[in-house]
Amino acid sequence: MNAWDTNVLIRHLTEDEPEQLSIARAELAKSQRRGEPIWISLIVLIETAWVLSAYDLNKSEILNVLDSVAADPRFQLEHGSLMTEAIKQSRKKGDLPEHLASLVANRSKIEKTQTFDKALKQFASFEVL
Repeated sequence: MNAWDTNVLIRHLTEDEPEQLSIARAELAKSQRRGEPIWISLIVLIETAWVLSAYDLNKSEILNVLDSVAADPRFQLEHGSLMTEAIKQSRKKGDLPEHLASLVANRSKIEKTQTFDKALKQFASFEVL
């Protein structure tokens, strides 16, 4: 199994660099022939969300893109269920990195993630300071 860095995933998603897109798609096809998904880390997904914001995508569009990556069987996400839940919570209030950080903390038996972001007060896993 191979993992992708953010720049390879971005080429795949945005199709903005034809030469690099061709290489990324060839690697994806090789991976499929081997019956192995491409592994995508949480860091790469968060960085991808940040990079996509520079492409003038709004929050909802970025979350839709990340949802499509999470649902694509050609990819295996690090802690995929946490990413899916973080996307779901982000659609309500707050930002994806905040929710993902809190969910990872919860998985490590941490009760609350402290924040100054008042928008997160509706979530039980956050304590607004």
